[in-house]
Amino acid sequence: MFSEVFLVNIVRVQIFEVFLTFHILGLTGRNAAGKGAVAEILKQKSFIYHSLSDILRKELRNKGKKESRENLIQVGNNLRKSGGPSILADLMIKNLVSLNHHVVDSIRNPAEVDSLNRTYLNHKFNLIAVDALPEIRFKRLKERNRIGDSSSWEEFVHQESLEEKSDNPNKQQLFGTILKADYNVDNSGTLTELNQQINKIINQL
Repeated sequence: MFSEVFLVNIVRVQIFEVFLTFHILGLTGRNAAGKGAVAEILKQKSFIYHSLSDILRKELRNKGKKESRENLIQVGNNLRKSGGPSILADLMIKNLVSLNHHVVDSIRNPAEVDSLNRTYLNHKFNLIAVDALPEIRFKRLKERNRIGDSSSWEEFVHQESLEEKSDNPNKQQLFGTILKADYNVDNSGTLTELNQQINKIINQL
C-alpha cells in the first residue's frame, strides 16, 4: 500500500513539473545601464545566468584576440554575417531547457529576441530593457574601468550611436531590440529602487 501511494505521488510530481512554467528573462539595454546589477538580483532569486557575450569571448579566445569592446562587437557582427542575425541566441537555446528559471544577458539584436521568444515546453520568455541617464551611465563606466570601455564622453557618445541602430541586420541594433521589451527598468536611482522594480516585474510574470 505504501509503495503504491509513493509511486502515485512520484507521478503527480512529474506531471506537475511538466506543466510548471519556468521563466527565461532576457536583458537588453545601453552600455553601463546596469544589466549586470539586474542579473545579480535575478541570480539571488535562483535564476541561472547566461550571457550571449560569453559566446563572443570564447570566439575571441579561439582566434587569439584580446578582449575589448571593439573586438567583441566585430566578432559578433562576423558571426551574425555567417550564421544569421539570430545566431548567438540560437546557440544559447540548448542551455535553457533545464527546469529552472534562466536569465540571458547581452541581447543586442531584434532577431535574437525573436529566436529566444519561441515556444518552449516548460518555459516562457520575456525581455527586460534596462536604461539609465547617459551621464549616470558614463560615470558608472568610468568607475568600473572595464577593458575596451570608452575613455572620454565624446567616444562614449560616438560608440552609442554605432550600437543603437544600423541598416545592416547582422550588426547591433540596440534601439530596435529595446523596442521589443516586455518590461522597462529605469536604473538611474538606487539599488533598493532597482530591487523594487525587479520584484514588481517578477510578481507580474
